[in-house]
Amino acid sequence: MESMKEKFDKKFPEAKMLREMELKRTSHSLYNQSSFGKATSVVYLIVAIASIFVYWKFFEANIFLSILYGLITWFVVTYIFDKIFIKLFGVEKVVRKASDEEIENAGKQLEEKLKDKGKSMDDFLK
Repeated sequence: MESMKEKFDKKFPEAKMLREMELKRTSHSLYNQSSFGKATSVVYLIVAIASIFVYWKFFEANIFLSILYGLITWFVVTYIFDKIFIKLFGVEKVVRKASDEEIENAGKQLEEKLKDKGKSMDDFLK
């Protein structure tokens, strides 16, 4: 039997896409609010500052170009390692599971209210 979440996803694919984007945003936000996420942010900043000096001193790049390369390095390192740590710690799975349970509960409540009014969920979704 098809779950409420699957029924809603089939009927409203745009809502599914928006929910997926919001789940990723929520996962990233929860990770950054954790103590480990805050510590890695400091490490990323140190890496960015160190990379500026590496580009400037060892590669003898212009200081402004070194700062630009340092910023690019910071964004790339942050993006890659945040994705890795979010997957590694299972933050996205936990958020997705909580969201799916919430959708199921809301769907069941809606189904009960529709039954009280003499309508079915399938009629509602059409």
